[in-house]
Amino acid sequence: MKLYSNVHSRGITVLPFLKELDIEDQVEIIHIEYADLAEAEYLALNPMGKVPFLVDQGSVISETPAIFAYLADKYLEKGFAPAFNDPKRGEYLKWLFFCHGPLTEFMDVKSLGISEQQLETRKRSLGFGTEASIYRFIKVGLAQAKPYLLGNQISAADLFLAYWLIYAISFKIVPYFDEFKPFIQLIQSRDAVQGVEWVQAL
Repeated sequence: MKLYSNVHSRGITVLPFLKELDIEDQVEIIHIEYADLAEAEYLALNPMGKVPFLVDQGSVISETPAIFAYLADKYLEKGFAPAFNDPKRGEYLKWLFFCHGPLTEFMDVKSLGISEQQLETRKRSLGFGTEASIYRFIKVGLAQAKPYLLGNQISAADLFLAYWLIYAISFKIVPYFDEFKPFIQLIQSRDAVQGVEWVQAL
C-alpha cells in the first residue's frame, strides 16, 4: 500500500493509526508538496487534488475517515472496528460520519470567521445546525463513553474523534471543555502517539 500525504495535511492523523494497527512496514509513505498536487499524475489518482489518499492494489481511497474505516476493516482482527453484524457498528459509523460531516463543516465555518448572526439565519441549511448542538452531541457521547465511544473496546472512531478535537482545540477553533479532557488524555496515553508532538500539544 502507498499513502500519499503532506506533513501539513490531515494525513498526519493516519500515521498514528498505522502504528495502532502495527502495519507501518506494509505502507509506503509518499510525501507530496502541495504545489505538485496539481500535476496530472496526482490528479489522475485523486481529482480533488488533495491528500491524504491511500492506494491499495490499484484502488484509491481518499477522504481521511474512509482511509480509517478501510484500514480498520482490512485488519478487522486488530479490533479497531466492530464486526459487520454487530449493532455497535452503526454507532461506530455514526461517529466517523459526524467527524467528517457536521464537525468538519463547523470547524471550517468557524475558521472563516463567519458571524453568529449569519449562522443563525442559515442554521436549518447547515449540516451542523448550531454551535451548541455540535458541543452537546460530543459532550453527551463522551459522557456515555465507558471509557470509549462504543464501550470498553477502542475503535478507529475514538482515534479519529480525538485527533480531530485535538486539532480543533490547538487552533482555538473549539474550546478545551472539561468534558473533553478525560477522553483526550486517554487517547494521548496510547503508545502509538507517544512523542507525536501535535497530539501531545494540549
